[in-house]
Amino acid sequence: MSDKWNDTSWNLPAERRQFALLLSQLRAAEPRFAEASILQPDEVGEWHAAIYLLTGCPSVWEALGPEILAQRSLDPVREGIESSRELWTSDQRAVMEWALHFWSPDRFTVNFPATFRRFLFTRWIVASYLRQGMPPTIRLEQV
Repeated sequence: MSDKWNDTSWNLPAERRQFALLLSQLRAAEPRFAEASILQPDEVGEWHAAIYLLTGCPSVWEALGPEILAQRSLDPVREGIESSRELWTSDQRAVMEWALHFWSPDRFTVNFPATFRRFLFTRWIVASYLRQGMPPTIRLEQV
């Protein structure tokens, strides 16, 4: 675990402002993310990470998003994985597994998302930062 709490150079209020700005920018850019993201306080990075990843996979979000919004919960994701009525691709299943892992890492273990296409992999990186409640310290550029 990071020792940033003991690091006197780490500026907590500034980082919180940067994180709030990041969330604001992501919400402004993506209505699906905005609609679900606001269901939890900004400080709940676990929720924002899971939602950011899920909304980046339209087929999963179309299937599960309405129930996630109605329940304000990721239970539909868990149920979707456990259910045999949906046939998920490896990317879709990995998105769902990682969303659950971001929400509760002790309960849901995952493997490196090697199946993710470039777009989903980039979202996974950003979601990893959201999970920590901090803005990315790297710059992601589209080539």
